[in-house]
Amino acid sequence: MPDQAFDADAVLKLLKKSKASGNELPFAFGLAGKPENCGLMVDLRKPGKVLRGDLKKMPGIKKTCFGTLRVEENEVFLQPEKPVKGIVKQLKKRFKAEGMVKFKPVLVGPDGSIIDEDSLPDDDAEELETSAPAQAEDGAAAALKQRIAAAAEAVKALGNPELAGKLAPEIKASAKLLGQGDHDGCAARIARLEAALAKLQSQPKPASADAEQAAKLSKLLAAQAARIKALPPEQAAPLAEQARAVAASLKSGALPQAAEGLKALIKALDAPAGTETEAPQADVMEIWQAAKEQVDGGISELQAALRSQNHPVLAQIADAGLAGATDGNQTALMKALFEMKSATGEARKAAAQALLAQIAAYLKFLKDDPVIALVEDNPFGISAPVKAPLTSALRQMAEIAKAA
Repeated sequence: MPDQAFDADAVLKLLKKSKASGNELPFAFGLAGKPENCGLMVDLRKPGKVLRGDLKKMPGIKKTCFGTLRVEENEVFLQPEKPVKGIVKQLKKRFKAEGMVKFKPVLVGPDGSIIDEDSLPDDDAEELETSAPAQAEDGAAAALKQRIAAAAEAVKALGNPELAGKLAPEIKASAKLLGQGDHDGCAARIARLEAALAKLQSQPKPASADAEQAAKLSKLLAAQAARIKALPPEQAAPLAEQARAVAASLKSGALPQAAEGLKALIKALDAPAGTETEAPQADVMEIWQAAKEQVDGGISELQAALRSQNHPVLAQIADAGLAGATDGNQTALMKALFEMKSATGEARKAAAQALLAQIAAYLKFLKDDPVIALVEDNPFGISAPVKAPLTSALRQMAEIAKAA
């Protein structure tokens, strides 16, 4: 069983990695009564301070220090924050005992200059660490705890459950690092979270023009609803269905589709009695194009985020766009729309039935396909609504096709 304070295989592997890459690695050293019992912990990710905490729990370890090391040729340059006298002598003997004689430990200062450890004072490193800094550590922990609590409150204040669900793990991770005593890691994590929150909080609120337009459309729809109620039931039924489709568009924020549907509804209501079925209908192609333009805005932003990752597969997905996300449904629907737009007479009725079949298939696809769910609930936090605007447009188009 490897010595937990000095796992020779793990230490050797990481020294070789540092030599090959030229990168610095965090380490912690533990001075023991005998050199063969000294400890050395090296890690790719754990901060040296955390490693030092682990090392202090090991039996036989009297004093500890931590910092970073790098390997050049066969020299291991150790740069501890507060060096412990004896680190070089004990590591030389421990390296020899573990068959690592080719590695030579060298002590360096903050400026990178080599230090003769015999020139170090005999002060107890542990006492130096725990005398004054104890209160400072408590203060740092309290400050971090306060920042975590403030971030948690800021997440709640966003009023967005979806975003809160994505940010909650960051808060938990920060609290976990604080509990482990990794103040540097906690500070870095909470700083990233604070930056993300600042970006979210600085995003402009929905334009007031949209709110005004929605209010106007709602008021106009209410007026048409009152007109529909005054009509005979057989005449009111199809118009009421159109009004419900407009209301659904307003509720989902699809204002262009709502305006188009309302325009068609007013035309139908204004048509002379007995000619409702021949009243000019809204253009199904225009309704679909307006919905698609709204969806394309979010999709384009998501495409840019995917391409920024510099990954060939993600770039391929980004290049596919909405057509890729909607598989073959988009092509089949467009074909039916063109046929409906150009057909007249009996041919128009047949084209309308074909369009209804494609609309039904597209609606089912939007409801069930997991790719659409991934687009809307993407890991970049980008708003890319697909289901609501397209579903609203498809329902309006279905009403027009039924009346053809």
